[in-house]
Amino acid sequence: MNRRQTHLYPPPAVRPAAAVRPQRRARRRTWFTPGRVLALILALGALALIAVPVLLLGGYYAYFQVTERIVPGVAVGDTHLGGMTVEEAATVLDVAWNQQRLLTLTGGAGSWTFAASDLGLTIDSLATAQQAYIMGHGQSPLDEARQMVQSMRSGWGIAPVVRFYPEKARAALEALRSQTGRPPKDAALRVEDGNLVLVPAEVGYTINVDATVQNIASDPLTALLSGQVRVQLMPVIPSVEDHEIQAVMAEAENLLSRPVTLHAYDPVYDERIELPVPRQALASWLTVETGGDGLTLIGLDEERIREYLAGLDALEDGRHLELAAYDGSLANAVLQGRPLKLNVIHPPTTYTVQPGDTLIAIGWKVGIPYWMILQANPGLNPDALYAGQQLIIPSKNDLLPLPVVENKRIRISISEQRMWLYEDGQQIAVHVISTGIDRSPTQPGVFQVQTHELNAYASVWDLHMPHFLGIYEAWPGFMNGIHGLPTLSNGRRLWANVLGRPASYGCIILDLDDAEHLYHWAEDGVVVEILP
Repeated sequence: MNRRQTHLYPPPAVRPAAAVRPQRRARRRTWFTPGRVLALILALGALALIAVPVLLLGGYYAYFQVTERIVPGVAVGDTHLGGMTVEEAATVLDVAWNQQRLLTLTGGAGSWTFAASDLGLTIDSLATAQQAYIMGHGQSPLDEARQMVQSMRSGWGIAPVVRFYPEKARAALEALRSQTGRPPKDAALRVEDGNLVLVPAEVGYTINVDATVQNIASDPLTALLSGQVRVQLMPVIPSVEDHEIQAVMAEAENLLSRPVTLHAYDPVYDERIELPVPRQALASWLTVETGGDGLTLIGLDEERIREYLAGLDALEDGRHLELAAYDGSLANAVLQGRPLKLNVIHPPTTYTVQPGDTLIAIGWKVGIPYWMILQANPGLNPDALYAGQQLIIPSKNDLLPLPVVENKRIRISISEQRMWLYEDGQQIAVHVISTGIDRSPTQPGVFQVQTHELNAYASVWDLHMPHFLGIYEAWPGFMNGIHGLPTLSNGRRLWANVLGRPASYGCIILDLDDAEHLYHWAEDGVVVEILP
């Protein structure tokens, strides 16, 4: 049986059918809106801005890693090494720091520029280049990249590996010391208005080589980087100080109070010259010395004395004093109160040839043997003299080769045929003589006893000449002299009856007794003056 299902609740009310509306086609919605596109473009641009530098940096980083080059910005002082290999950097560093680097030394009264290597300051260029290479290499990639970026942005300074050689610096400073500094000035004495005045000592200074070398050695890196080295100086104390001079002023005053006279003798003119030494000049010779026992002594400077005497302008005719022949210390002579005795030297002169002159006649006029004039004028033709020709005449002192005996003198007169002997300025003897005949005359001039021969022999004339005193060379190698009456080889005595008239071949003849006396009286060095 069909059972009708019943509802416990009443059915819902039936609503009236609504009016039918036409159906609209649904619009499709998209994500790419203009705003979203713009945002995407901006995002991609931002990403590119980040990616490109990263890529560039990565490539830059990879280049320097692969090629093993020093990263950019690395420098040693003002020497930039970025982009170089270690070997290239070492070469550049060697040139810049070991060959071209200059240092200025300052101190005292000046400054001096040296090559750094001359002062012993160099760098180990290879080790320094290797230190530069370490930056940005040998670490983690992140650390290497970070150091590379930092070096590129602000640079990266590397201290050079310095090598210092003290002995080379010492040698350079020793050489500089000899050219610089200020020497000390010893206390001294001078005369002002006749009074002794103390000249104060002054302390000097010089380079202290040891201290300067130590200064460089203590910080060679700073010296090399700065280019400056301070020279250490040290004082140089005078060897004679003020109190030492004051202690000897009385001694100096006593020395200056002594009269000092220069005694000069002219053997040609037989003239004695006395020249008092002014107090001012004597004071300029004073020296102050410190003896081995520490005592300060007053002395005289030998060189200053000789300079003073050489500069004297008190002699006539160009004559000057012969200092070279002085056989002792001039300073000691003054200190001991002994006289300063010097000879006078005559300079060479000139002669103007006159009409009719011969060389022998000129030698007679000027008192010089003709052969000496010939030697003094190289190339002179004695047979072709002409009026107005200038000849050099040797110094008369050339005829006095030995030390002069001042207290004895022999004077001979050809015209009077006489000889006079003088001792201590007094005539002690006169002798009748014979000089040379006209064809072999005796030469006038001022000569000197040079040799003694008890019995000389002249082979040219076969003459034996007793008690012969040689006084000048009539020509080279042939000595004229003074002697007693000669004999021939057969024993015949010559000219005993002609004394008082010319008879010899150029020598001066005396009788036998007078010749023997003269032979023993006139030692070598006695001056013989022969007058026409």
